[in-house]
Amino acid sequence: MRVKPEQLKGNLSKQISPLYFVFGAELLLIEQSLAHIRSAAKSQGFDDRVSFEIDGNFDWGAISAELLAASLFSPKRIIECRLKTGKIGVKGAKALSKISENLPSDILFIISTGKLDFAQQKSKWFKTLEQCGVVVQTWEVQRDHLVGWVAGRMTEEGLAANQKIAQGIAYYTEGNLLASMQEIQKLKIAYPDGNIDADDYLQQLNQQSHYSIFNLVDSALAGNSEQVLKIYALLSDEASTPIILSAALYREIKALINMSIELQQVQQVDSVLNSHKVWKNRKAIIASALKRHPYQRLQKNLLHLGRIDRSIKGADNLNVIDELRTILLNLSGEMPWAQ
Repeated sequence: MRVKPEQLKGNLSKQISPLYFVFGAELLLIEQSLAHIRSAAKSQGFDDRVSFEIDGNFDWGAISAELLAASLFSPKRIIECRLKTGKIGVKGAKALSKISENLPSDILFIISTGKLDFAQQKSKWFKTLEQCGVVVQTWEVQRDHLVGWVAGRMTEEGLAANQKIAQGIAYYTEGNLLASMQEIQKLKIAYPDGNIDADDYLQQLNQQSHYSIFNLVDSALAGNSEQVLKIYALLSDEASTPIILSAALYREIKALINMSIELQQVQQVDSVLNSHKVWKNRKAIIASALKRHPYQRLQKNLLHLGRIDRSIKGADNLNVIDELRTILLNLSGEMPWAQ
C-alpha cells in the first residue's frame, strides 16, 4: 500500500508493517520518514539495526545471510537498505523481491532511495514492495507551497504558527528544506515556550540574510556588481560556498532561461513572472535580469556552470572560486564575455 509522508505517523501508530520503502526527490523528507519508522519500531522492541549501502556491485547474499543470523542483542531487528539508484539490475530485482516476500516475523525491512522514474515505479520489484509493505513517496516542496510547509513544521515543533515568520524563512532559504528546518530548530531553542517575537526575529533574519548566498545571487540579478564583490569576498573562504552557490545559480539561471523562452511568446513580463510564481518581493529583480540578459547569454552561463560543477566534483580543472565570481559578475552586467 502507499501512504503520503504526512500520513505516515498515523499509519505507524496503528501497526508496524514488516516492510517500508521510502523514496523521492527530497532527501530531508526521506530522512524524516525514516526517523518516524525507526522511532515507531523502537517502541515495538526493534532495538537492533543493520544497514547496507547498495550499488551495482552489491552482494545480495549478505542480506540473506543477515536474515538467517540470530541477534545477540535483540530478537527483533531492523535491516535497512539504501539503494544508491533505482537501477538495481535483474539480479537485484530478483533478490529484493524474494527477500520482501519471505521476511521473518522478527525482521523489519526498510528500503530507501532517491527519485524513481515512471518505468521504475512500474517494475515488478517495485510492485512487489508495494504488495508486501508500505511505500512512502516524498515530493519536492514547490515554491508556492513552501510557506505552508514551513508553517506546518513550526506547529509540529511546538512553535506558534506565524505567517510572516513562515514567509521570512521561506524567502531566506529559497526552497532549501534542510536550511528551513535549521531555522525552525533555531527558533525552538531561542523561544522554548513557542511564542516568537516576530519583529525581533524578522529583523535578525534580515541582518543574517544580508550576506547570504541568496542575497549574493539577488545582488547579481539586480545588477549590483559592487555588492556582489563585497558579499563574495566574505563568503568565498567558506568550504561549502562553491557547492551551495553553484546549486543556487543553476536553479536561478535555469528558471530565467525558461522565463526568457516564454517571454518571447507572451511578450508580457508580469504574465511570465506570475505563471512562474515569482515571489512579489523578487519580481523587480527577476524582471531586471530578464531585460538585461538574452536567452543565448543565459544559456552560455548555464553551460559554463556545468563545467564549474564538474570541477567541484574533480572531473574538470577550472579554478572554481574565480569562475563562480565570473558568472556572478556576468549576471550583474560587469563582464561581457558571454555577449
